[in-house]
Amino acid sequence: MTTLLPLAEVQRAFCAWLTEPDEDRAAARARDLHCGPGLVVYQNNYRVALVEALRETHARAALWLGDPAFTAAAAHFIDAVPPSSWTIDAYGAGFADHLRAIDAVAGDCAAIDRAIGDAFIAADAAPIDAAALATIDWDQAVITAVPSLIMLPVTTNADAVWLALAGETAPPAAADHPGTVLVWRQGFEPVMRRADADEVTILQQSLAGHSFAQICDDLAAAGDAAAAVTRAGTALGRWLGEGLISRID
Repeated sequence: MTTLLPLAEVQRAFCAWLTEPDEDRAAARARDLHCGPGLVVYQNNYRVALVEALRETHARAALWLGDPAFTAAAAHFIDAVPPSSWTIDAYGAGFADHLRAIDAVAGDCAAIDRAIGDAFIAADAAPIDAAALATIDWDQAVITAVPSLIMLPVTTNADAVWLALAGETAPPAAADHPGTVLVWRQGFEPVMRRADADEVTILQQSLAGHSFAQICDDLAAAGDAAAAVTRAGTALGRWLGEGLISRID
């Protein structure tokens, strides 16, 4: 006679079986559930759904790797990292790091894919009006970027690869190209570009709450003071034109 388990225990056992990567342990868990061979349908649907979710979120990484390699990488990731959020949209937060162990460009492309998606759903914030600059006390001013801004470190030319794949043109060959890619949203459109060293420094210090004057002083300490102010001003002017700054307090 089969003993019926409490519903909560059945649900826990089913979840443990569904996410079990080891075939022998999965078979043992299936026996504990007292279900027939049709149970495997659920496991297949679960894995297919997660592979497709990873493919949709990391579309350019999938194009770069090709379908067989991407599917294999996704399957391995699913076995190692089962979902833990209520929404499938959140799944795959660590997938870029997983791909980097396979292909550095694919990993960086995946990180860009995810950053583009995160920028799209980030909180709204109108960029600052250039007319407001006339009233700012630059000795105390602190720059605040739009909420959608993501500073993404990369080790390859994945930004060029990503743009080529997005434009349906032949991507360049893989190459080492360490740097930082800026991703943010202009209106309803996520955009990205590679930042130069001064921009990275100024943005990092701004995010840490440093005043613009202090940032200029820090840049000047590393070289010519007049040139430092010019570099900082040039970066600020570019950000204003790109809608990357939400306010200056």
